[in-house]
Amino acid sequence: MNETAPVAVIVVSWNSARYLADCLDSLRRLERAPAERVVVDNGSVDGSSDLVRERFPEVELIAGAENLGFCRANNLGVRLTRSPFVLVLNPDTRLEPDFLERLLPAFEHPRVGSAAGKLLRFDGRTLDSAGQLLGRSRQPTDRGYGTPDDGRFDRDEEIFGACGAAALYRREMLQSIADPGECYFDEAFFAFFEDLDVAWRARNLGWIAAYRHRAIGYHARGGSADSHRLRRWAAMLGRSAEIRFHVVKNRYLTILRNDRLGSYVRDLPFILARDLATVVLLGLTGPRVLLRLWRERALFAAARGRRRLDAGRPRPELPLGRTG
Repeated sequence: MNETAPVAVIVVSWNSARYLADCLDSLRRLERAPAERVVVDNGSVDGSSDLVRERFPEVELIAGAENLGFCRANNLGVRLTRSPFVLVLNPDTRLEPDFLERLLPAFEHPRVGSAAGKLLRFDGRTLDSAGQLLGRSRQPTDRGYGTPDDGRFDRDEEIFGACGAAALYRREMLQSIADPGECYFDEAFFAFFEDLDVAWRARNLGWIAAYRHRAIGYHARGGSADSHRLRRWAAMLGRSAEIRFHVVKNRYLTILRNDRLGSYVRDLPFILARDLATVVLLGLTGPRVLLRLWRERALFAAARGRRRLDAGRPRPELPLGRTG
């Protein structure tokens, strides 16, 4: 029997029963079983908690009475576990059996704080994410999003960060960026952009992120390759006011906490163009979101406070050099 992988898997579920069983079944099929498996259920009303209790006794379940948000729920899961590596996994994902075997070797380089594999859509042909990059407008981009898997991302390399749908983190890295109370993910975010924020904070301390193309997973995020650009531009229009608020809020929380003055000034035309488009879009379709952003402006002052906290963190002693 293969030895256990030194990995804690954290799955945050919110009314995800239609995907959850396949996700947890894929964990059972891994060549090395994760040392710890945790599902944090955010007050689901679709039977998600009952499904875990009845079909997956090996999984530790934290069943909440309300939706705590993706960030707080993941923090609860991470605090509950002790393994040296943490896989944050969306419930609408499935992993190939050798996913961990392909991804864990990236951490042989001590500077690697996070790692991402190649995520495909469920059709097995369309890319969902080959790791994240940060655009000059400060918009995160999943490499290859919605395009055919034609081999262009079939090489191992450094990336900006791992897509939060299936991100493998070194616990030591998470601890180095944690806010007071063992908050690894910034709970002011609730959800959206939290993976970018973690990646950016880690990079500011000298950690890097690695992409390993042979570690394959599948993510149900929908859509075809033909219209992905149009869909991404129009995505805001189809979202609720609550989601729009968090998406826009978290963009600015991320910038306020992590950006550096020199790079911000260098890219200011791109940033302002994105900001102007966002304000116009919200002004035409969601003015209540703009009003709420103003009412909750204290969140942005708090982000500047966390920036000062980050500036005083001890920098880990990490070696220089590429990951290979």
